[in-house]
Amino acid sequence: MILPSDREDFRMAYYNSDGGEADMCGNGARCAARYAFDLGIGSNPMSFETRSGPVNAEIRGEEVLVGIGEVTDVATRLRLDGIEEEIHFADSGVPHAVILRDEIESVTVEDFAVMAGRIRHHEYFEPEGTNVNLATVTGRHDIRYRTYERGVEGETEACGTGAAAVSVTTTHLGLTESPVACTTSGGDRIVVGFVPSETGAAGCTLLGPARVAFEGSFRPGDFPARAE
Repeated sequence: MILPSDREDFRMAYYNSDGGEADMCGNGARCAARYAFDLGIGSNPMSFETRSGPVNAEIRGEEVLVGIGEVTDVATRLRLDGIEEEIHFADSGVPHAVILRDEIESVTVEDFAVMAGRIRHHEYFEPEGTNVNLATVTGRHDIRYRTYERGVEGETEACGTGAAAVSVTTTHLGLTESPVACTTSGGDRIVVGFVPSETGAAGCTLLGPARVAFEGSFRPGDFPARAE
């Protein structure tokens, strides 16, 4: 949702499919910037509020560049009780666990959901839990990745903050360097730029496509509140 702001061009409110409001969504931010620009609400470049802090954005043709600030709390080579996989972690506005594999396509959606579900709810990440990414490094500037998102409780076709977390953690592991082009499971490419720091990265940006897919309208009365 695009809402009024007293400080920036507008405020973005982002809701997951479980009805909970998320602090940040990188791809949501790019889409919000595109929509606001098309409506004449946002300038170019623009700045808007999110729950995790202000976001700067720039429209570049069919692509949108957003600055999501710092990636923090990077931790590598974690071994968690009851989890077979080696875990890496970064907070890119929302928390992300990262698992590296030589290839990720052979992991079924069902197997990924089971594996990610155990990590998403692990006591190490309490109380909020974490998103989970499965990634493979294909070059110094190239990654393929898949994301299981909390709040959705399933795999999504792309995740901007996930791309940032994967890029920064693999750079801390010495496997990649900025900029990193991340190919999503949906086939898009999100280019992540950043300056590595001791605990994460500064000046993190996401560049990727944002296009109008459809338009519609609704009345609040068409969607009555769900019974508890």
